[in-house]
Order: sequence, then structure tokens, then C-alpha cells
Amino acid sequence: MKVYLQHDKELEYPIVFNEETHKPDVLLLRYAICKHQYPSLIHHRNARKCAKKTITDALQRVCYFINQMSAQEQPDKSIGIHHLAATYKANMEPLIFGMYNEGDWSGDSIEQYVKAWRQYYRFLTSQGIEHQMFMPDTNEVTIRQDQADNFLSHTSYRKEQVGEQETAVDHNWKERHDDYYDSILTMDQFWLLYKEMFEVDPVYAVMAYTELVTCLRVSALIDYPLGPNKLNPKWKSYKVMEREKSVSQKLKYIAKGGKTKSLTVPVSMMDVFYNVYENPSVGITYQQRYKKFRDSYCKTKHAESSGWDKDKKPTWLQENGTPVSVRKYQKVIQDCALKLGFNAHSHMLRHTGVTQMLYRYIKDNGLLTGFNHTNQLLIADAHILLQQHLGHARIETTRLYIRTIERFISEANINMLLNTALSTSREHQEMLDNNPVLAKGIEVLEEAINGSDTFSYQSGKDAATIRPST
Repeated sequence: MKVYLQHDKELEYPIVFNEETHKPDVLLLRYAICKHQYPSLIHHRNARKCAKKTITDALQRVCYFINQMSAQEQPDKSIGIHHLAATYKANMEPLIFGMYNEGDWSGDSIEQYVKAWRQYYRFLTSQGIEHQMFMPDTNEVTIRQDQADNFLSHTSYRKEQVGEQETAVDHNWKERHDDYYDSILTMDQFWLLYKEMFEVDPVYAVMAYTELVTCLRVSALIDYPLGPNKLNPKWKSYKVMEREKSVSQKLKYIAKGGKTKSLTVPVSMMDVFYNVYENPSVGITYQQRYKKFRDSYCKTKHAESSGWDKDKKPTWLQENGTPVSVRKYQKVIQDCALKLGFNAHSHMLRHTGVTQMLYRYIKDNGLLTGFNHTNQLLIADAHILLQQHLGHARIETTRLYIRTIERFISEANINMLLNTALSTSREHQEMLDNNPVLAKGIEVLEEAINGSDTFSYQSGKDAATIRPST
């Protein structure tokens, strides 16, 4: 049995279809409904209804498991086993070890998949569906919350919660970091990555640039508006912003957990989006990409299974008219970085953007004197900034960024992070000489970094201003 997901943006979650019959899989449909509406029926600790993104991620992970089972070699040399007949020792455990030892998966990624598989089998048990999957019991752990982590709510005194520790994944596989130092790209690396992605297709370079500047997660980046939509009915094009001399505009997006958040998008970013991707002076325009989308791509089975049709207008399109998927974008980043001799993934662009934003805020507000991550006033101030711009809920996440900057400063590498000189190497100069469109994009980002745009947030009665400067 093999399955596939069919996405429809009008539904609360995608539908899983059997690859042979092309009919919806009833069990997985019931699972999605239950997870969305009645999560406590799956497990008593699941009290909150799940958002579309959470359900989609869970379904993708369960589908991955089902399809891996259908292709797995069995002890009798036969190929494939139905997931209801699969066992932990004979089928799931070998898959987990293969993901780590052969597939080069990180321990954290594997754990997310295994948690989804466990939850799905819990659902089957709750529904009285017979199966053979008996996974090792999880460990009950107490998660203690320091009151300092909850400074935004001084009336809450609940300091601990009971959670689960996944036992099906070796904890030695999981990496633990005190900061994001190893997940930050230097500007040299970013521009080289930008160039490499531009050569694959400018759409990927502009997506990377957008993720760096806005610090959006990739799931929200994919839904970046081309024009007005339900979340952003007053969204302005670059030309309108230019005519009205607008410095920035607010972007509403669906954040982690399904909540609606907003952030500020500078006009300089809209400039790059328009002049490098939407309407470049050299190369294919968005309208040409969209014509191929309507005339060619929408007639394919892939379009049908992905929920795309002529009435929809995706923001990110490849030159052949195919919409850019999250996985395709992530793969291009990884492949281009590998070709350049370093590792990179899309979330590193978010980490890099956040670190730069936070560093500029600290520097421009004169907070570098005596700077260290134990400065609680600094952490509280920075957390308000990041919470409003990025939706950070836990102050410990903010501490990781503070520690990252502290480490860059202590190792005298802050200039590597914030180095924005256009010609920092012969390769950079050749890149600019040979690619005027790329040079334009870099020039615009330089202006943003050097302080052409202003971002602000309100903290109590005082307003702090962040100017993106080097």
C-alpha cells in the first residue's frame, strides 16, 4: 500500500489518497479530522486543537512511514508490508536506524517523525483498529519553567508541566546547543549562496533573500503574498509603495501553531522582489512564468494532486511554470551550499536574519557596554522585539540568540557576520561584473542594511527604534 497527499488550500487539511485506487484513505482522513477537532481522543495530553500546518506535517510524516513500509525488504526477501501488520522490532526500528545511519537524518528530525507515527498508532488504538505496532513506552518527564522565563505574565505561577520523552530515538543522536553560532551564515556565504541559487533560477535567490530579511519560517515564506489576499487585503505592490513613498508595510502571516502574526516588510525588500523576480529588466518575468503555469503546468497530474488550478495564482513559480514547493526550495539551498563547500538549510537564513536584527538593535541602543546574556533587562527588551516580530513565545529562544551574538563578539567574528562590503573578494567582484541584475539586488539590500529603512515596536510607554545598520 502506497499513499499520496493531495493539497487543497480551501480545506482545513490535505487529503491522503491510496496510490492504486486513487480513493481517499478513510483511516487517515478520520485521523486528520480527529487531530483537528478532537485531539484529546488520541491522547489525554492533547488538549489543543491542531492548526492546518500541524496536521499537514503529521500526515506527511505518517505517509512517509506507510510508503517506506511498502518498499521495505522483509525477512523472507519479499518487498513491502501493510502498516497495520508492521511491528516495531521488525519494521519501524530498522527504519529509524536506517534514517540515522544511512539517510544522514538528524536526531531531532527523526524524533519529530517518530512522534507522529506514535500518535497515529495511538489513534488507531483509540478507534479499535487492530494493528501490530507496539512501540516502547515513553518516559514521563517534568518540564520546569523558571519564573524568569515567564516575565510577561507575572500572575502565572505554574512552574512545571508533565511531558513525554520519546524513547524510540537514541537521545545521543540529538544535538544540544547553547546558541545558534553554527546555524548562522556569514554574509560572504550568503552572497555566494545567492549567486548559486540565482543561476539555478532567480526565484530561489529572491526567496532566500526574502527569508533573510523578513525572518519568516519557510512555511510562511511559501505563502508570501503576490497581491492582496484574505490575510492582507490592503497589500501594496512595490510600484504603489514607491509612488506613495512608503517606507514599509505590515505583513500578516500564519505562524507556528496556527496563530496569525504580523511583521514589517521594508520597501527595499519589495524593490528586490519586483526588480529581480517579478519584473526584471533581463530574464523571464512573473507574467511569463504564470502563463506557463496556466497553459502547461495546470494540465498535469502533478497539478491536480497538488491542488493547483488556473483560478489560483502562486507567488513563487519556477521558470517552467511549476510552483515552488517547500521541499524543492530546501533542496536547492542544500545542493547549492554543498556545491560551494559548506552546509546550509532554509532555517539558517531565519537564524541569520534574526541575529543581525538583534545585533543592530543592541548596538543602536547602546547596549553593547557590559553586554552578556545574564543582563535580564536586555533579554526582556530583546524578547519583546522578537516576540512581536517573529512570534517567539519562550524567552529561552531569545537567550539562544543573545548567546550567539555574545559568542561572535567574544571570538571577534562579528564582522564576519555583518560584513556587507560589496566587493569582499575577487569572486564577489566577478559576480557583480557579470550579473547586473544580481548587483542590483545586492545594492538594494546594502541600502537596507545601512539604514534606509526603520522598524519600530512599542514597549509600554516607550518606543524603541531599530535602524538596520552595520
